[in-house]
Amino acid sequence: MDLSLYLKHFGLKLAPFSTSPDPQFAYDTREHQLAVAKVAYSVSERRGIFLLMGEVGTGKTTLSQLLLNSWEEDPDTYMVAHITDPSAATPAAFLRVVLQAFGIETTRNLQDLKDRLQVFLIEQYQAGKIVVLMLDECQTISRANLDLLQTLSNVQTQKVKLIQIILLGQPNFANKLTQKPALKSRITGGANLNPLTYDDALAMLRYRVEVAGGDFDTILPHEVHKTIYNAGSGVPRELCVLCDAALVNAFALRKKAVDLECIRMAVDDLKFKGFRLSREGDI
Repeated sequence: MDLSLYLKHFGLKLAPFSTSPDPQFAYDTREHQLAVAKVAYSVSERRGIFLLMGEVGTGKTTLSQLLLNSWEEDPDTYMVAHITDPSAATPAAFLRVVLQAFGIETTRNLQDLKDRLQVFLIEQYQAGKIVVLMLDECQTISRANLDLLQTLSNVQTQKVKLIQIILLGQPNFANKLTQKPALKSRITGGANLNPLTYDDALAMLRYRVEVAGGDFDTILPHEVHKTIYNAGSGVPRELCVLCDAALVNAFALRKKAVDLECIRMAVDDLKFKGFRLSREGDI
């Protein structure tokens, strides 16, 4: 498919429903606003460990990008490292990943790695900075490294934690925590990302189309909104995947707008993902 022809067909400048992380398409829904506020509070108050959980596709990556953008705009206050793959097998390997993320030279000896990180944390505290370590996919962290996180959370002054650890993961991470009561007790804040409400879902999709240079209600008219929402169960990534597939169908059928036929075809093509229409067709 010629992307330029596809975009021209719908009056777009960009593809609106790509699932690749792109800050310009990050939409701050109510779910994200609540979670961002909770995480930001935990970090600014130096509370220690915060856990954010959500099913696949609920927007944890979007939320982490919103947070990172806000912290990076204030480099005099925040020193931030973001690790997208925390699955290193051993504590030494894990610490090397952490140190590298902060731009610190690494070594092979575990105790030397711990000492270097502690010196760094003390230096940043003395400089008035808040150190933030954000760990995506925390359900992949090994048990040994969960114990290491517990140890790191103990690095503190008499009043504040010297490192703020943000864990982002899927709900099954809770199962690991049941086996790590000491770490669980040190998590001082938490939030869950739930599927979007109907209004938030439409606002998110509308925003993406507008950023891409199109007219949402022309491309995706009102009569298909409820069908899209129900089929995607309010999950942001699934909604984008479904809308993208429906637009491709409309383009292939030379239609200027997505209709119920385009959505039914998309749902059928993507039924392996669990998409489905209600018996009434969600009309």
